[in-house]
Amino acid sequence: MEILSIEEAAWKVRNGSVIAYPTETVYGLGTIIFEKEPVQRIKSIKGMPENKPLSVLISNNKQEMLYELVDTFLPVAQRLAKFFWPGPLTIIHECRSDLPDYITGGTNFVGIRCSPFSFVNNFLDLVGHPVVSTSANPTGIAPAINYEEIFNYFDGVIDGVLINEDTISFDSKTQPFNIPSTIVKVDSHNFEVIREGAIKKDDIIRKVF
Repeated sequence: MEILSIEEAAWKVRNGSVIAYPTETVYGLGTIIFEKEPVQRIKSIKGMPENKPLSVLISNNKQEMLYELVDTFLPVAQRLAKFFWPGPLTIIHECRSDLPDYITGGTNFVGIRCSPFSFVNNFLDLVGHPVVSTSANPTGIAPAINYEEIFNYFDGVIDGVLINEDTISFDSKTQPFNIPSTIVKVDSHNFEVIREGAIKKDDIIRKVF
């Protein structure tokens, strides 16, 4: 498996490759969201159903990426983003009508993440568009939390792994949580904590009400 610089990783993703990359929680598998074949390839690699929806990562530096995904951002979502973005929170939100079904699973919703990890935000800036954000693991196996596990899971299967000096040394700074993001679904009427992860459910509720 190829070790990639940030520029190489962005070029590969723009051209339909599948890579692994570090975040503030666990490692992710990613590709650009507007190409069906590599997105379906990620699902195949993970052993996911073809119609399963996927989360998407946007850059904290370029909030216009959000509006590639949604027409308007609901007030409750804005409040959650104010307190928890960038950070380990996935907000499932009604999406734009032109967002592909292979991302949304035909649900008309999309899960959106915004990482505080500056290295990943710089990578997204170079890609220029949102990137698939799904944990780097075969389904049923714990997500990869370090560079070594990426090689154990995916050597010869994906097109490369994005690293920097911190990630290759397994420095704990790149993985302060080592557990997945918390997932919250919002609509115009209410919100629901779908999965409690790095952010506790009680913390979410206190900030919303």
